[in-house]
Amino acid sequence: MHIKEIRELIELIEESSVVEEFEMERAGVRIRIRKTLSTSAVPASGELSATPLAPETSVLASPPSPVTKAEPHFVFEAPIVGTFYAASQPDAEPFVKIGDQVKSGSVLCVIEAMKIFNQIESDVDGEIIKILVENGQPIEYGQPLFEIKVKA
Repeated sequence: MHIKEIRELIELIEESSVVEEFEMERAGVRIRIRKTLSTSAVPASGELSATPLAPETSVLASPPSPVTKAEPHFVFEAPIVGTFYAASQPDAEPFVKIGDQVKSGSVLCVIEAMKIFNQIESDVDGEIIKILVENGQPIEYGQPLFEIKVKA
């Protein structure tokens, strides 16, 4: 789920007079938004005030539940926001393909951010199992890009 979608959900909950709590789980990410009224705005003497109470909104995003696997897998996440490119040129071979062996420091892809092409390097030694994004796709910070089977 992208940050823009989360912001839109928060705005919808804040504007709604009926919905006080919203919870959703998608792709292993759980989001819970709860609107509560500030208790400091209620007078202690029991008199009702004509000023509206300010809603508070909290967002809790929990990481996906850990899945136990026989082999260690590393999910490589985007270190910056930008556009994902699998190769340095449109007609060039991709930096990595499924099944390729990579070492720490090997170039995995290029991410374009503000007209600057940043080479993104692997953090681990292992084998590329999955490529989780398409060439030319806009990506968010922290978005999973590759799944790598880590060498033991």
